[in-house]
Amino acid sequence: MLITKRNEYALQMAAILAREKGMLSASSLAGLLRTSPAFISKIAQQLVRAGIMRSRRGKGGGLRLARRPYEILVRDIFQAVDGPLYLSACLQKGRCRHLRCPLYPVLRDLQAELDRRLGRAKLSDLTRRSFHEENDSGDR
Repeated sequence: MLITKRNEYALQMAAILAREKGMLSASSLAGLLRTSPAFISKIAQQLVRAGIMRSRRGKGGGLRLARRPYEILVRDIFQAVDGPLYLSACLQKGRCRHLRCPLYPVLRDLQAELDRRLGRAKLSDLTRRSFHEENDSGDR
């Protein structure tokens, strides 16, 4: 599966929480990310179940990271929300549907490189730059 909207928001939520000292509500995160609190809450539930975030109900409650940003891998965030990331369905199945596919070895090598990089990329790597720095220019 390709990087989904849910993956993008999960990473953005985690990056925001990495900079926060306290907890943030799902409503506050939704406002910052310009999306619905219900959408943020669904993603947050999955990240809490995966041990990436912690939540607390009630006054003064909200969401925070369960671990330090350098202890959280981008791969773990993706997997918590949508499962493992695959470049192609044939890589997910471990075989190509065609008897002889010239593209499969190339995709397999690209997948290995993607897995390696996602397994090394930490949330702290993503939070070194200002969160909205690149998006403010209108590029997406």
